[in-house]
Parts: sequence; C-alpha cells; structure tokens
Amino acid sequence: MKNVGFDTEEQLVKAIVACTRRAQRRDYRVELELDAGVGIADLVLAKRAARTTGALRALSSVNPRLAVLLSHGVGSTISTRAALASALGTSDGGAQRVLAQLSSAGLACGSAKEFSISTVSTLPFERVIAVEAKLSEWKRVLVQAYRNLQFADESWVVLDHAYVRPALAQIGRFKSLGVGLASVDCQAGLYIHSAAVFGGPMSIAKRWQAQAVLAARVVAKRPLLERF
Repeated sequence: MKNVGFDTEEQLVKAIVACTRRAQRRDYRVELELDAGVGIADLVLAKRAARTTGALRALSSVNPRLAVLLSHGVGSTISTRAALASALGTSDGGAQRVLAQLSSAGLACGSAKEFSISTVSTLPFERVIAVEAKLSEWKRVLVQAYRNLQFADESWVVLDHAYVRPALAQIGRFKSLGVGLASVDCQAGLYIHSAAVFGGPMSIAKRWQAQAVLAARVVAKRPLLERF
C-alpha cells in the first residue's frame, strides 16, 4: 500500500510548527523564511536571552550585513575610516556612508577621522535553530541545511515521513555534516532519526546578520507565526 504523505511543503511546515508547539517550549520564537545571507531558511527557532532589550534595539537599527560591526571583537578594533573600509572591504566613500548610518543610529560617536563604535556585549538570541523542510528531495535540502550552520547553533532537515527512507540510507552524510535529520508523519507526529550537533555558528558575520534580522522582526512587532 502506498504511503500517504503531505501534499505540499507548506503543509509540512505547518505540521513542524504544530509539533514544536506540542513540545511546550514557550521560550522560543518561531520565524519563517529568514535570510542570513546564505540562502533563505524555511524555519528558524530563536530563544531570547535575558536583559537584552538594548542589544535588540541596536541590532534592529542597522543593516543586517553591518551587524558584525557591533560585535566587540570587530567594532572595538575600528576607530578610523581606513580601518572601517578595510574591515568591510569597501572604499573610503563606502566607509563614510556606513559611518553616517552608524552615527545616525547612535551607534558611533566622534569625528569623521576618529570615532568609536558602540558594541553589543550580549546577543539578543542565545540559541538559534534552523530547519529546512522538504517532502522528499533530501540531497538538495541537506546542502542548504549545512549552509545554515554559518549562522545557526543547530541545523535540521525535516522530511515527510512517508518518503524518508532514502535519506535514512545515507544518514551518515547527515552525521558527518552535523545536520540533524527528522521526519513528520501526517498522523503520528515527529520522528528524530539523528540529532543535530550543537556547535555554534561557523561564521561570526552571518551569526550577527541573522541576529539583526531576527531583532528587526521583533522590534517591528511583526505577528508571530507561533510561540511554543
């Protein structure tokens, strides 16, 4: 008898959200289609850190691609336009425009020749989990899931349980990349086949970019897809 799965990926995503809601984890925010510069993640779960309202507002006020400048390891080393241009890989004119943006947001003070950047000590989201949902094409989605490790603490592939067998036959590939594999059944719920490795984002810049995108969504008070 033929397995009966989901008709669309949208249905699968909704089922994943329902599964996370049943897990009763209310400290995570759920967002769809988040772009952190490595492709659009289908689903992102983000846990807020305590007492980070200031960081949230600061990150939401800058272009996400510039958010890494607010990290102490980067921003504290930049005090001249030449250093800013070098850090961004841009021209003096480009650095001047970025400095103007930071100053306008209250995140840089001083003169055009010498200045200081106000850095963020604690990121507003202490844990970010990326999820890629696909009915059956696990090879393509595994590539994107691995890319998501540039910004996410964990990355998962979630497939339709009716068509998960080919992926299970290659589960070693998921394990070698540190990507988790799960599947959702229309009736039975979520199956965890291989847990994701919690290792932290591979790219500092992409991590900060994702944090800025999430912060902007929170500050803009966009309706939540769900809280669980």
